[in-house]
Amino acid sequence: MDWSLGQLVISKQGRDVRTAYVIVKIDGDYCYVADGRKTTYLKPKKKNAKHLQVTHTISADIRNTLQNGSIPSDLEIRAFLNQHCCKSRDQEVADVETRCD
Repeated sequence: MDWSLGQLVISKQGRDVRTAYVIVKIDGDYCYVADGRKTTYLKPKKKNAKHLQVTHTISADIRNTLQNGSIPSDLEIRAFLNQHCCKSRDQEVADVETRCD
């Protein structure tokens, strides 16, 4: 599976099932993900890559920021997730429920 920095993923396993995240670091079979709220860039969640549902949505801004060695703001991560996942709190996006709070 090809994973990319700045990619939108959905958790398939664990307490955070159906939660949308952005990949901020890749380490072998693990991805470090952040949602800009509970899991910030500075304290990302370590997830086994096989427990993440891949999407084909990638934030070019976040990816470029990470590749340049800079730190993306949590506000930027939240804005990207809100734009692509949280059209409304009750709506399912791409047949996957996401937590938006």
